[in-house]
Amino acid sequence: MSQLKSLRCPCGFEVRSRDEDEIVRMAQLHAKTIHGQEITVEQARALIQIAA
Repeated sequence: MSQLKSLRCPCGFEVRSRDEDEIVRMAQLHAKTIHGQEITVEQARALIQIAA
């Protein structure tokens, strides 16, 4: 089974999943709807970490 990964926004939003594509989609949706910003797949992937 793959490792649980997470992406945390400075505003406190966090998404956790074993699926990096899901994390990217959720991060992009969050950035657009909450912060009015577009982030690229590469930008989102750079923020993904192994969940503690």
